[in-house]
Amino acid sequence: MKAQVKKVGNTIVVSVGGKIDYETQEPFKESLRKVATVAQSSALTDSTPTKVIFDMENLEFVGSSGITQFIQTLKDFGTHTDQKARILKASSEFKKVMRAYDDEETFEFSEENSQAVKRLIEQ
Repeated sequence: MKAQVKKVGNTIVVSVGGKIDYETQEPFKESLRKVATVAQSSALTDSTPTKVIFDMENLEFVGSSGITQFIQTLKDFGTHTDQKARILKASSEFKKVMRAYDDEETFEFSEENSQAVKRLIEQ
């Protein structure tokens, strides 16, 4: 699993791809720690990102190996940034699993069309 991070306006887009497994969790956590540091920066300027979106279009669901830790990493990210994890283009299978683990309604899923993506970035 890999995470590519890019800034679009006042939004950080984290594109997650590959397969979820136990071995890839630590690099993913480290990537999100860096994003959280930028997102919660106390020195806010016009160029400081104010929201983070996770694009999961290229993420493959391969079973339970690592899924619990992956979801916990996303939850932890939300607690460090005071933002709900906004998730785009997640497969229906991912949504079901994530909602099962999301008893606190930590995640916000978006429609999967380009208008919705554009709207989230521009908000």
